[in-house]
Amino acid sequence: MDLKEVQVFLGSAISFCDLVENYTTNNDTNKLNQLLFSVSALYVQAISLPEVKPKHTEVSDLNFDLPDLKLKRNDTYWVVFEPYTFEEPVCGSLTDDLLDIYKDLKEGVLLYQRDKQVEATWYWKFNFEIHWGRHAINAMRALHSLNFN
Repeated sequence: MDLKEVQVFLGSAISFCDLVENYTTNNDTNKLNQLLFSVSALYVQAISLPEVKPKHTEVSDLNFDLPDLKLKRNDTYWVVFEPYTFEEPVCGSLTDDLLDIYKDLKEGVLLYQRDKQVEATWYWKFNFEIHWGRHAINAMRALHSLNFN
């Protein structure tokens, strides 16, 4: 599989993972803006990932440690989880959002690097629709506020 959309997404996924893995050692004053840009690009690109049918949908033997982001005062924010249901806002975690996105993307990257491109593409798209896409939306809202307020 060598579709342009998959290659572009793979590059963005690797860049995001590198950004998260090096967040605490990155001294750049614009790293919150870099996160916003990266998550936004991933969200748009995930929409264009092709529908594929993998041979296997189980992910196993992909062990890795989650980075420590240390967002401190920038970690918690208010969020409503279901926009079409009236509910009180709850406390969200930018760290949780970014690490959930990271985990789903990193697992796909590892699958891709093990020559399981179809499985990686399916995994990214499936988890975008059911999991990390929502975290991306919440992270973008919080990052937008941090960058522009």
